[in-house]
Amino acid sequence: MRTTPASPPPPSSRLSEERRRAILAVVRELLEDVGFEALTMDMVSAGARTSKATLYRRWPHKTLLVATALEQSERLRIDAVDTGSLAGDLDEVAVITEEDGGRSARLLSSVTHAIRGNSHLAEALRGHVVEGHLEALRLLLCRAVERGEVSRNCPALAYFPHTVLGAMLSQRPLTGADPDAACLRAYFACVVLPSLDYRPR
Repeated sequence: MRTTPASPPPPSSRLSEERRRAILAVVRELLEDVGFEALTMDMVSAGARTSKATLYRRWPHKTLLVATALEQSERLRIDAVDTGSLAGDLDEVAVITEEDGGRSARLLSSVTHAIRGNSHLAEALRGHVVEGHLEALRLLLCRAVERGEVSRNCPALAYFPHTVLGAMLSQRPLTGADPDAACLRAYFACVVLPSLDYRPR
């Protein structure tokens, strides 16, 4: 009795984790290069060497794809900084920012205009790119308070995370130059630490 050979299984439409990360990396590169408005699914398809059908199956529209790319973006690793003093921590933050080469600033500026009318992008930007860095900076400050370097009653405490993050991300948009560790160190030493009435231990 002859039997009909079994048909091969249909190809899976699921993306491997490695492939998904590669696509999102292409999205972030394109955001830095052309911005949200100019970015198209065609460009992502070409850059990631995948079909548009594959992209649309996972991300039905561009906003969702970009929001996912923002949520999966790598933060500046300031959460790992702990030198034993706030001044030392800020010096290390300056170095990390310079090593980033302005990528975080470019990513932020690429969607800044678009988030005004786009709640998905705004939530992704605030929830990961911004809030993640602010929380890490709050931890640096909490340790400084616990060590007695900064008074817990200092009125500038609430503004510290935003002041530092603003300096980290604004140098390239304002000057056109990549972040410079020496410049950031000087700003932290001359502006941020005096505002906290910093007392090294």
